[in-house]
Amino acid sequence: MSLKTYIDLIEAFAAEVGLDAQALANTQEVVIDGLPIGLSYEGNEEFGDILYFVEVGAPAEHRQAEVHQTLLKANYLWAGTGGATLGVHPDTGQVILAGRCEVEGVTASGLALLLDALTDTARFWKGYVADELPPPALAEQPAFAIRG
Repeated sequence: MSLKTYIDLIEAFAAEVGLDAQALANTQEVVIDGLPIGLSYEGNEEFGDILYFVEVGAPAEHRQAEVHQTLLKANYLWAGTGGATLGVHPDTGQVILAGRCEVEGVTASGLALLLDALTDTARFWKGYVADELPPPALAEQPAFAIRG
């Protein structure tokens, strides 16, 4: 049921945001505020996830260590990713912001909100990777202990 649910979701999402459903089904890509966001289904006929991802750029060679360390910190408990994950494509060096969720229960309007939030997060990381924005102020994680 999940693959069919995914196909139905893509069609409903296209209708929700005013896109051609067949074109979206063919490309599996939507452009939001100039950022191409890829969509795909991972699973089988019965169970699966919707994956969504966007390239945010590759850091200049002299900034790679700094950027990669910042990405790791941002991934820690999703402190700077809005629940998505930042990674580096092994072949291209492109930083990718990606997320996934179960297809079941996602609505067209929910997917629109999810991708809108992803776009905001991607826009920040695109600026940071391009050295146009300062590093993020990541929240300090609390120190946990057991009272004795």
